[in-house]
Amino acid sequence: MAKRGLNIYKRKDGRWEGRVRRTTFQGGERKYRSVYGHSYREVREKMAALAAEQKDTRSCPLSVGELMAVWLRDKRLDWKESTYACYKQLTERHIAGSIAELRAESFDNLSFHSWLMGICRKDDGSKISAAYFNCISAIVRQAFSYVAETYQYTLPSLSAKQRKEEPERTELPSDKDIGKLLRYLYANTEDSTCLGILLAYYTGIRIGELCALTWGDIDFEEGVLKISKNMQRIKEFGQEGMGTSIKIQAPKTATSLRRIPIPDTLFSLLKENRQPPAHYLIAGRQHAFAETRTVQYRFASILKKCGIAHFKFHMLRHYFASLCIRRGFDVKSLSEILGHSNVQITLNLYVHSTMQQKRVLMNKVFDTGAA
Repeated sequence: MAKRGLNIYKRKDGRWEGRVRRTTFQGGERKYRSVYGHSYREVREKMAALAAEQKDTRSCPLSVGELMAVWLRDKRLDWKESTYACYKQLTERHIAGSIAELRAESFDNLSFHSWLMGICRKDDGSKISAAYFNCISAIVRQAFSYVAETYQYTLPSLSAKQRKEEPERTELPSDKDIGKLLRYLYANTEDSTCLGILLAYYTGIRIGELCALTWGDIDFEEGVLKISKNMQRIKEFGQEGMGTSIKIQAPKTATSLRRIPIPDTLFSLLKENRQPPAHYLIAGRQHAFAETRTVQYRFASILKKCGIAHFKFHMLRHYFASLCIRRGFDVKSLSEILGHSNVQITLNLYVHSTMQQKRVLMNKVFDTGAA
């Protein structure tokens, strides 16, 4: 059927069909009701009448805290464990004890925005990040919208309140420091951590993806690295209180599932150090794997041994992306290798020019010999 307008279709028999979502339904009933007509306008009028007829909202007896608990309970199975843990933690940290007892029905936009302004700053006076602020704002709005639609409660429609992220200055490690690091890594490839760091340098993968890699994720026939897992330490909420555990799950987005060609230089090293498919690429001491913070500690130790000023492991991803652009990589291919949903994310977050590159460009522009 050809679609025209909002949930209205032209059927093969020539009639128009419109679907209206039921506000109440029971086990065996469909969630939508269909209406039919000989014209688009006729169906649209029937849909409006049906929607008005079945609308039956009611007063909401829940407090804000109870409403958030209902949302978390109902949606838990739809989310990854890490997503649920994140939303649960945000709810307990910022809602419990502050607005939890307020009646949800009375929590209007003025109250919502006033509360958001109150959580902008941490106890030490510093501001929470714009991304963190926007996440809190979004989950409260999602929860109110979900409960209002699902349970047909009369609830305020909360409008978005967002802060713009201030651009963060990212200083790439110098080519000289990267050179020192690579010399150390190449001299110690029998150490699985060094081999793993080299893999991150040559492919730009995230640290969670690196820690979740097994040797079976390397296709030695095609020379391709398969990224299908991510390792995270997430919070767990049980009867005995809150703890943490290591989870290996699918990456955060569908575009993060990808295949990356392995450069020949690195591929020969991987073949020399090849292990059984089930073995993790970076081995742990207490477990078969090394978790992300362990690898971060090891990375910091290696930088110290090399006499390199500390920088975060994630900067290898930034350096990889910027190096690819410097050497003529097209942005679309780079975006796919990094696992981004669009090229703008790649350009905004991961492509940086170094001081050396800026100096070369400035000299090209102001070369007196060319005048």
